Amino acid sequence: MKRMYMVLTLILKRCANVHSLLCAVLRAQDEEDAAGSVHDTDSGMSAGDISGGGMSAGASAWGGGNTQKSVCDKLQVVSQEILDTICDTAHQRCWRLIAVRERLTVQCSLRDFAALFDATVEFVATTEKLCGPLKMQQLRSGLLSQAKGFVEALHTGNCGKLNTLLDHERWSQIEVPMEIQQMVNTCVRPGGASTWRAALAAVAVAAPPVPASGGAHSSPSSAGGGEAGSSQRSSTASSKVMPHLSLDGQKYHVVGVLTAVVQMTTDYLWSVAQLPALGADIVQRLRELLSLFNTRSCHLVLGARAMHAAGLKTITAKHLALAAQCAAFLGSLVPHLKASLKRLVPERQVQLLDLLDALVSDFQTHEEEIYRKLVGIMKERLDFYCARLAQEPWNDASKEAASAYMRGLTKELEALVRVLAATLPTSALQPILTKIAQTGAKRLVEHYSQLPLTTSVSQHRIHQDITFFTNALSTFEGMVVTQEDVAVLNNFCSNLSSFREK
Repeated sequence: MKRMYMVLTLILKRCANVHSLLCAVLRAQDEEDAAGSVHDTDSGMSAGDISGGGMSAGASAWGGGNTQKSVCDKLQVVSQEILDTICDTAHQRCWRLIAVRERLTVQCSLRDFAALFDATVEFVATTEKLCGPLKMQQLRSGLLSQAKGFVEALHTGNCGKLNTLLDHERWSQIEVPMEIQQMVNTCVRPGGASTWRAALAAVAVAAPPVPASGGAHSSPSSAGGGEAGSSQRSSTASSKVMPHLSLDGQKYHVVGVLTAVVQMTTDYLWSVAQLPALGADIVQRLRELLSLFNTRSCHLVLGARAMHAAGLKTITAKHLALAAQCAAFLGSLVPHLKASLKRLVPERQVQLLDLLDALVSDFQTHEEEIYRKLVGIMKERLDFYCARLAQEPWNDASKEAASAYMRGLTKELEALVRVLAATLPTSALQPILTKIAQTGAKRLVEHYSQLPLTTSVSQHRIHQDITFFTNALSTFEGMVVTQEDVAVLNNFCSNLSSFREK
């Protein structure tokens, strides 16, 4: 299409040059006739002074000049009309060609559609400069209609891909390709539409393709085909990877599906840069995509549906921690997306960006629910180990080490803390560990309160287990436990008769 537009533009420019030349010739002829009429009038007036007939000769001369000027004006109008008709006809033929390919156009890659859109807009602008604003806007309005269809098809394809990727996601930590980090950096440092086009074009050259599950759309990075596409994939395979994503100085450990979300999000921003008139529609689709990820990831991990969808045997603390990291990352990314979009959408659509604010709250709520679930896991394991406290030989003075249930409990708690410390940042980790210590201490007291601790031996055994528990907490990597966190356990020991005076 671009080559066709270049040929048509060349033809129309030549037609415009012919029109300009004709108008220049007619204006020159008109000026020459006007000058000749003035000379004839002066001669007629001189003759009239002598013979008395000069007035009629002068009037005749002026009448002939007006007729000649009228003919020149009509010829210029006709020439302009012919040029307008040629331009309108060119627009009609181009639109017919695009309309025939509409089904393929709305399903093409973002890079291909952007190339078609830019070439068409440039052609329309060029013809309007040559011929003035055209009465027929069929090509421009038709292209805008196809752009809406493209955005809808892009969004439908992305939602389909995302659903499939989520269904197959096993929630394992991955190494992040450097190109994904570059896309994130582009979102964090926004610019105008031209800056976005240049930045994304540079990033897209080597970016890994979004894993496709249906639909014909692809990101700018996956638009290559044949040998070019093969070379891109081979270079991607050997490209540099990172153990995490970085945003605002914070490191996030993520799963594979999140890299696809980052690429899709970048596609939407690039679409806004290319199609600012459709900014409101694209922002709405972006909000729906991020909301879809948040809702479905919540159902799959917190709701344990990934056990059926992806065949996971169980939902572990590692799965929960990675899901929390993905939610935290997107919650931190959304304000940057809003700042980027604010520079890309028309001024009248800026207020619509407030729709994205609710996403931040949704991601934060999701993250907090996961943290509560992690505390709940510890509570469930504590209840499991304490279920048979009544069968423990509390009056057996020969047992000097911690009880078996306490050793098992602290071992699982240590494994939980180790997983969380390797995945979550300190800012999120410490509040969870503090809550785990407080909840564990409170729950142990509830179990101990149901035991008949009437003898000195049994009370010393409980004190021994409590001491083992509090000492173990202080040795876990990354866990900071204060006396206030386990105060309820210390108070319980102090109220036992064997330790009341101590």
